[in-house]
Amino acid sequence: MPLPPDLSKPVFSLFPEKVDRILKGLCVTCDEEISLQALTQMNVISRKEYGISGMCQVCQDSVFSEPEEEDDLTYEGW
Repeated sequence: MPLPPDLSKPVFSLFPEKVDRILKGLCVTCDEEISLQALTQMNVISRKEYGISGMCQVCQDSVFSEPEEEDDLTYEGW
């Protein structure tokens, strides 16, 4: 079972509303409830990240995913 995020980290003193979300069992990014079932379904790395940031799996995937390829924006007339 992952440990809850360390609320003594400096980031939480800068954003005290994030502490309130964690204490309520919510993701610090999207405010969705993080259930015990969701925590147990996370892989080891995701559980460690939850312990660092308090983000749910969906938010972690969004933040840490590879960027999509962009269309070639080269202007041919230059």
